[in-house]
Amino acid sequence: MGPSTQNGRTILSQPYFTPQPHKIGVMIDLPESPGCSDLFVAGLEIAFEEARERGLLDRPVELVVREYASQPWAEAHRNIDAYRDLVVNENVLAIAGPMTTDNSMSILKETAKLEVPSISICGSQEYAGPYAFSLPNGGMADEPFTILSWMKSKGHKRVALIRETPSQIGEEYANFARLAARQLDMAITIEYGVSPVGNLDDLEFGPQDEVDRALAAARATEPDSLLYFGLGHITGLLSKGIKKMGWDIPRYTGTVFVGAAYTQEYVDIFDGWVGLDQFVEGNPPFDNLMALYEKKFGKRLEWPTSVFTLGYDIGRTLAVAMDRMRIATPEALRNALETVTRLPAATGAPGTVIGFSPYSHRGLRGADYLLVRESRGGKNLYLGTAPKV
Repeated sequence: MGPSTQNGRTILSQPYFTPQPHKIGVMIDLPESPGCSDLFVAGLEIAFEEARERGLLDRPVELVVREYASQPWAEAHRNIDAYRDLVVNENVLAIAGPMTTDNSMSILKETAKLEVPSISICGSQEYAGPYAFSLPNGGMADEPFTILSWMKSKGHKRVALIRETPSQIGEEYANFARLAARQLDMAITIEYGVSPVGNLDDLEFGPQDEVDRALAAARATEPDSLLYFGLGHITGLLSKGIKKMGWDIPRYTGTVFVGAAYTQEYVDIFDGWVGLDQFVEGNPPFDNLMALYEKKFGKRLEWPTSVFTLGYDIGRTLAVAMDRMRIATPEALRNALETVTRLPAATGAPGTVIGFSPYSHRGLRGADYLLVRESRGGKNLYLGTAPKV
């Protein structure tokens, strides 16, 4: 039905008063990654459906997804273009994403300029601004202190560090690793930088010989443990190189390890590694999310991931904020996000909560939002939480 005219006045028929969906953009800068890109969107969908059923939202939420390759495999303009497209052409209220630090940093000025909030899962301390929010999938400041504390509790004192360069991720990790080692009275025997992607002839993993050189240099310093920090693209090469060398070295990493939950193939790639992740069975919001997944898809999720829990937590956070915003604008939603506090998180250990304020936009709160897990014998095993030392 369309408008009608009565006594010279245009009367709008009922369909014009039907609530229109809220539009939320989604930026997937790790495209076509089973267990990651698909579950991030699924987590968002489940969160908004749950909020609708609870009556927290008075209308559906429409997700507008942009999936693309950007840094470190391509230049940042693809990522910037995706943000602008969602804001200018799709008129979204907010954006879930991007996922990685380098791509989140590339839109930081855009978020302030275009004034549409983005809730990233990046771990950088430097992703901060009036419209920049994060529920971090790790944290370049927190991870070195967490994993090195765990390593120290296992008797390690001399650590060989392989990290990626040049990248925001590698540089920020390395800086806080030095600070953590000093605080914990541990020695970094070598800090060796490798490319996050390798050369253009081998984009899948990168050149094995470069990684082998890094491992040989690390071994020569006689460390009692190996630590890798980066985006994770070269983990398979590190595992192959260590095996080829016959080097029986305890090996650790940060939230690169979240990939060990994606598929059985990734579990096998990470075999023998101990790292950091952000999900554990027995956390009530996590268990609830698993039940909601089974209800929605008719099967149990075989490989839960922290990217899945973060998609769900971002969706729940946005739903609470949309319920509180006074008018339906990105600025009003930003203001409402800053009122979210003590929202139980599916991410992290029991007791982890989500909270923002006008001067704090990093949302995961609690000492144990990072958890220690291990890949061993084809299984991804929960080990515990790092000691507070």
